[in-house]
Amino acid sequence: MTETGHDKEVGDNFFAATLLAAVKSIGLNVEPEQVERMYRHYLLMLEANQRFNLTRITAPAEAAVKHYADSLAPLVDPRYADNRTLNVLDVGTGAGFPAVPLSIVRPRWRITAIDGTGKKARFVAEAARVLGLDNLEAVHCRAVELARERPASFDLVLMRAVGSLATGLKEVSRLLRPGAVAICYKTASLDPAEQQEGLAAAISLGLRVQPDQELTLASSDGLLMRKLVRYEK
Repeated sequence: MTETGHDKEVGDNFFAATLLAAVKSIGLNVEPEQVERMYRHYLLMLEANQRFNLTRITAPAEAAVKHYADSLAPLVDPRYADNRTLNVLDVGTGAGFPAVPLSIVRPRWRITAIDGTGKKARFVAEAARVLGLDNLEAVHCRAVELARERPASFDLVLMRAVGSLATGLKEVSRLLRPGAVAICYKTASLDPAEQQEGLAAAISLGLRVQPDQELTLASSDGLLMRKLVRYEK
C-alpha cells in the first residue's frame, strides 16, 4: 500500500513526538534534524522489510522507543555525553541498531556496524549512504573474524542483539583497546544465572565488571525497563 502525504506527515509527527518523549525520560536531547534523519532511516527500513526480514517492530511509536531511543541509551553515561572522537563497534547491527541512531547523534564517532547476514549489512551500508552518514561503515562479518583483522581497535563495543553475556564477551574481548568498554543491552529482568556466567567470562578474559546502568524509557505502551551491562578492558 502506498503511503499518502497525509499518512507520512501523521506518522512523522507521531514518531518524532514519541522519540522526543522517550529520550527526555532518560535525560537526553536530540535535535529536530537528527529526529528527521532517524525517521528517514525508519522509512528505509520499512521499505526493505517488505523484501526481507529486518524487524518485527514496524509501528512508528513502538519503533521510536524500542529501536531509536533504546539505541541511544549508552549516551546517559557521562563518558559519552560529549562528541569527542571514538572508535565504536556495533556487533549484530541488524537494521542498523544502535549504529544508525548513534552515528546521527554523535557525528564524530567512527562507527563500524557488523552483521553475519549479508543482506542486513548491505542495507545498513546503503542507508548510511542515503542519509549521508560518512562516519558509519557497515561490514558483512562476525566479531571473531573482525578480531583477526582489527584486534584492539575499538574504544566502545556495543552488543544489542548478541545472545548471552558470556558468549558476547568471548567474541569481542580481543577487539577492545586497553581502557575500552563493552556494553550489552539487556532487559531489566536479566536472568541472574546469565549475569553470573557473564561475570565469570569477564574475569577469565581480564575484563573489569562495571556497575549496571538501569534505565526506564517512557512509551505509549507503558515503561520500557532496560539494563546496560558494562565491562572495561
